[in-house]
Parts: sequence; structure tokens; C-alpha cells
Amino acid sequence: MNPGDLTLLELLTVDDAAGTLHFAHRRMLLFDADAMGLLRKELIETLGLERARRILTRFGYACGYRDALTSREVADWSNLAEWWAAGPRLHTLEGVASVHVRRAKIDQAHSTFDVEAEWRNSYEAEQHRTHIGLSGAPVCWTLTGYASGHSTAVFGREVFYYEQACVGKGDAYCRVIGRAADATDPKVQALKADYRVENVEAELGRVLEALEQHAKALAQQQAKVSALESQLLSCRCAKYSTMPTAPQN
Repeated sequence: MNPGDLTLLELLTVDDAAGTLHFAHRRMLLFDADAMGLLRKELIETLGLERARRILTRFGYACGYRDALTSREVADWSNLAEWWAAGPRLHTLEGVASVHVRRAKIDQAHSTFDVEAEWRNSYEAEQHRTHIGLSGAPVCWTLTGYASGHSTAVFGREVFYYEQACVGKGDAYCRVIGRAADATDPKVQALKADYRVENVEAELGRVLEALEQHAKALAQQQAKVSALESQLLSCRCAKYSTMPTAPQN
């Protein structure tokens, strides 16, 4: 089967009565792009840019990994190259971005994975610029996560993608590179931290712990202020109680 022949309506099963949408056995959802942009803004404002980036990257990774496994269920791919090519096609069909592969050297037997692609009309770059503004670094976090997850499932070994150019930081287009995790590329090595076994709950747990410590410190400061106010009030009361009273006529 040619991945380019895949169409969205052929892949999805819609049950109007049940209110469900399925891709094989997986229930799917339709989200508004602006809502995702607002969620991104909320995550950045609440957790900080770096933690928000890691969460959204891992979210994309999970989506891509599961899409790879599901596409293998619904299509009889004749080789690894076809199975991998289904990823860019699915990303395009899902409305995330229009994917144009520039180079794809994938040889599982010789542990070779080297991909270069261009993303046009990235919803993520568009939403970041709309809700946060122009960035100083690439912002297609869920897209790179998706590509990494899908390629990892297909290749059978960890694969990481990173952007060399991104519309979110003012470039004319989004250009992405994908390589195996053991590649000597320093950018690939730096990405390993994003995919460690640290899930969203762990990230949120650290944030909540920090907030709790901040709240305790604030409570201690408030207690000190209250104690000082009490001491000041006591001093004033003592001062007035020792003042001589006016003589009675």
C-alpha cells in the first residue's frame, strides 16, 4: 500500500449515535487549534517555558508512537520505508502541518536513520506566534515529539528530531532533522533529557512541591509580621498604661 494514498475518511470510523470517532481501535478527538494555542499559553505561564516545552514534546511523542502502531494494524505495509512514510502522511491528514520529506535514509540493518523534512503551515508555530509572540528558539514541540515517537516505533530504536529552522522564530519555513539517538549529532544528544522516564505527573509534582514550599515560606513571613504587629501593639498599650493621668479638680 502506498502511504500517499491514505485519506482521512478511509482511516476514521464515525459513530454519530455514540458520539465517537475512531482510528482502528483508538478513540480520536477533534480539537480547535486556538484552544490548543491557549492551552500552550496557560502551560507556559503556569509551569515556565522549559517545562511546558517538555510536556508538549512528550505529548506529541505519545501521539506519534501510537499512530505508528495503529497504522500497522490497518495497513499491510510491504516494507519499513512504507511504514515510516505513513507518519508524515498522517501528520498532514490530521491537519498538523503539510510535511515534505527532503531526505530519508533509513536502514535498520545498518542502524542508519537520517531524515530531513520541511513542515509547511505548522499549526504550532502559528499558534505560538498568535498567543505568545515571536520566539528566540524553535517552537514546534508537539510536531518534533510526534516525529520522534513515530520514527522510534518504526525503527525499533530511539529516534529524535529537532528543528533547524522554525516559522515560530521568524524563519521562512520549519526545517526538521531526524537522527537515531546514538548519533554523534550534539543536538540529538541534548534531546535525550526530554524523553527520560519523567512523565507529566512528575513535572507537575515538582511544580506543586515548589509552590508548596513557596506557600510555607510566605506563611512563615506572615507569622513573623503578625508577631511583630502584636509586639508593637503591646508596646503601645504598655506606653499608654504608664503615662501619668491628669490631676482631678
